[in-house]
Amino acid sequence: MKTHVGVDLHQRFCYLTAVDASGKMRKQGQVVNDGAALRLWLRGLEQPRRVVVEASGFWPAFARSVRPEIERLVMVHPQRVKAIASAKLKNDRVDSETLAHLSRCDLLPAAWMADEATQQLRLLVRLRITLGRQRARAKNQLQAVLHQEGFKRPVTDVFGKRGRAWLKGLELSSAARVVVDTWLREVDRLDVELATQTRELERMAKADARARFLQTVPGIGPYAAMVIVAEVGDVKRFGNKRALASYAGLTPVVRESAGKRKRGGITRQGSNTLRWIMLQVAQVAARYSPGARSYYAKLRERKPAQVARIALARKLLTVVWALLQHGVCYDEELFIRG
Repeated sequence: MKTHVGVDLHQRFCYLTAVDASGKMRKQGQVVNDGAALRLWLRGLEQPRRVVVEASGFWPAFARSVRPEIERLVMVHPQRVKAIASAKLKNDRVDSETLAHLSRCDLLPAAWMADEATQQLRLLVRLRITLGRQRARAKNQLQAVLHQEGFKRPVTDVFGKRGRAWLKGLELSSAARVVVDTWLREVDRLDVELATQTRELERMAKADARARFLQTVPGIGPYAAMVIVAEVGDVKRFGNKRALASYAGLTPVVRESAGKRKRGGITRQGSNTLRWIMLQVAQVAARYSPGARSYYAKLRERKPAQVARIALARKLLTVVWALLQHGVCYDEELFIRG
């Protein structure tokens, strides 16, 4: 008889509930989030054991800890679980019981579990993204001080050669000089880190066939290609192009009632990183690709700029799906016709 284990996973501890196929409670309790302790708890259960856990940032370490003691690990979508089994009372025990019983009844809204290689790539890609955002914040902090001191920059790039010469000659207050010099050093440090991480991603992009296909799309360079590869993972898990667009949160919300259908803004659910990079790609493609520029211009005749950019990002993502699915290069003529 199969044992179903629902796990409410937290950073420091887990709450586990084990039930058999008939729904009878076999074991329940809180366990410290430690590999040895988790394996010991599971060993006391009848085999085979199916363990169910909601998607979270802690699942990879949990999966590595428990895999030797279980038959199958299933990760589920938290929002879909709530839709299937809503409860007025919500705590760790109830959540773990809900997961165990959904497993027993075969009602699990399973989520895809990234393999080890994809997890490692995501760590590197997200590091590069975070470093870029930290550098942008450092630059903004420095320029805020200049505004506070009443200086208007005479150059486009304050951090270029001319800009730095101008900053050096400014008569700032003593505190402002300390702040400006500190942020300049931070920008320089982050520039070095960013260059290192960018070179590594460029090296990886050369060795990855998927990234080479993606780089034929206007607006996608080695860095953007590796971000997309990391976030999409196995493209075969998306049955069609709309599924990938939905995963990126780029599909519109649709409300239908009494025969009336109304479309709203995009859902913004799924991968924030994939949505962000596709919007960056769309911005570049609209400037340099004839097909993308024409598509964007037609939308701008009747839509705001941001709506048109989102629509272009969604269309380019459907191109990404096709390229990864079929292993082909981008065709501008097909994009224009299609």
